[in-house]
Amino acid sequence: MNERRPHQALARRYRPRSFSEMVGQESVVRTLRNALTSGRIHPAYIFSGIRGVGKTTAARIFAKGLNCAAGPTPDPCSACPACEEIARGSCLDVLEIDGATHTKAEEARDLMQAARYMPARDRYKVFIIDEVHMLSKAAFNALLKTLEEPPPHVVFLLATTEAHSIPETIHSRAQHFVFRRVPSARVARYLQEICRDGGIEAEPEALEIVARGGEGSVRDSLTLLDRLLAYADGPLTERETSDALGVVGQEALLGLLESIMVGDARAAASFVDLMRERGQNLDRFLGDLDEALRTAMRLKLGAEVPSAPGRLQALSSRASLEALLRLTDLIASTRQRLKGAADPEALVELQLVKAAHLPNILPLDTILDALASKPPLSGSSSGNGETQARESEREMEEAAEGEGLRFRALIPFKRMDEGEAASLEGDARFSAYKASAGLKVPLAASALKAADVSLDPDGVLHVALPDGARTAAALLASPESREALEKSARELGFPGRIVVELREPDPQAAPKEPEGPKGTPLADKVVRRLGVRAEEHGEAGLGG
Repeated sequence: MNERRPHQALARRYRPRSFSEMVGQESVVRTLRNALTSGRIHPAYIFSGIRGVGKTTAARIFAKGLNCAAGPTPDPCSACPACEEIARGSCLDVLEIDGATHTKAEEARDLMQAARYMPARDRYKVFIIDEVHMLSKAAFNALLKTLEEPPPHVVFLLATTEAHSIPETIHSRAQHFVFRRVPSARVARYLQEICRDGGIEAEPEALEIVARGGEGSVRDSLTLLDRLLAYADGPLTERETSDALGVVGQEALLGLLESIMVGDARAAASFVDLMRERGQNLDRFLGDLDEALRTAMRLKLGAEVPSAPGRLQALSSRASLEALLRLTDLIASTRQRLKGAADPEALVELQLVKAAHLPNILPLDTILDALASKPPLSGSSSGNGETQARESEREMEEAAEGEGLRFRALIPFKRMDEGEAASLEGDARFSAYKASAGLKVPLAASALKAADVSLDPDGVLHVALPDGARTAAALLASPESREALEKSARELGFPGRIVVELREPDPQAAPKEPEGPKGTPLADKVVRRLGVRAEEHGEAGLGG
């Protein structure tokens, strides 16, 4: 009768036995190897990071390097008695302790008492304390006494997932190494190597899903792969992996993005129904969608992403950068709201439909070019001036609607005819009004001081700013500024109705550069373009 060999978990079978086998921790490995080579052995080391990234494994390998018969060496032989015993966990001079179960001060004192004695056989007495942050305050104080004056033959290797919980007094006496999350692409390559070594058939797309599911932990990724190999009947495919882990496959994800980009809200809603039927994880789905959008954004910016699928590259080339930014921001806010949502599925469906219905956002350069392409309006004050302005406004709206732009043009108003108003500049109240208004709106004080103020027969106070004061005119057009101007007028006995306008430019004067934000070509273009409109409409939407 043939007995089947007991199964050994992949995470244990492929646990690194040397520094060269460790995955994704190159900077930490290099430092530890150099310390063993040069003999610069510190009394204590702290290895911190998330679960399954190699903290305890690195501690064991470092202990083997310290006590190997050929050592200290960065490449332990794994064949001498010390290396074999450390690998089995039976070495008398290398004690591996679980900090979660040895939290009492008495136990810590016993360990520190044992540290005073010389090693039984090996070169160093090594204490590997896992989950060291679980020690009590009294236990840390007992450990601190030994770290203050450590025996030359003792090395402490402290592993933890919560480095911030270790007292600063311990931190200051130990070298701290941070084990980072391993990138998904690197984990996927490692899984492919394991599958080739073990004769396992698996699609690369399936292994990429497993790597993303591990969230940077190599051990978690191997555990997921073990589970999927037990689930799959034959080669491991992307579809089987997606179904087993409750995630959305890459092709389905890209199909959803394409539907959103073309405004197909029905497809977005149907996608949520499909996820509901399969019981797929919504948070994981939004995370994968966010990652795909960020990859598309990098491609749009010209970055090289070799791992990006061709379908995503094509989508990125068709979409505008503004649309990708908008959609990425929407998905990020949805992930934040998902945690406290009463009905998470309804929230995701609402946000996807909203994303499909939002109009495309045109770049500002495109809007300005559309404005610049229109013929200039007549500056005459004839009876059909207002009609021409309204027709031009309507034409620009109709031309912009075809590209998804929704906005109202600058609203023109009837300009006061100088023959209809009596200029009362000599009235002292006008000078007082300009001073009072300048105090209430200090950013426009200089423009108000140079303005011409007049009162027409209807009791409307006209403030004509200098031709170059377009920034001040825009500031005074805000509701807060208009309220301040009207209040100053009422305080001085005027009716309170205000019209702010730009003075007609002097044809004999040399052209002036428009005021406004400077420093970027786009800002200058905005001021120049909108400034021309203000002159052509005569009032530029600044009237009351």
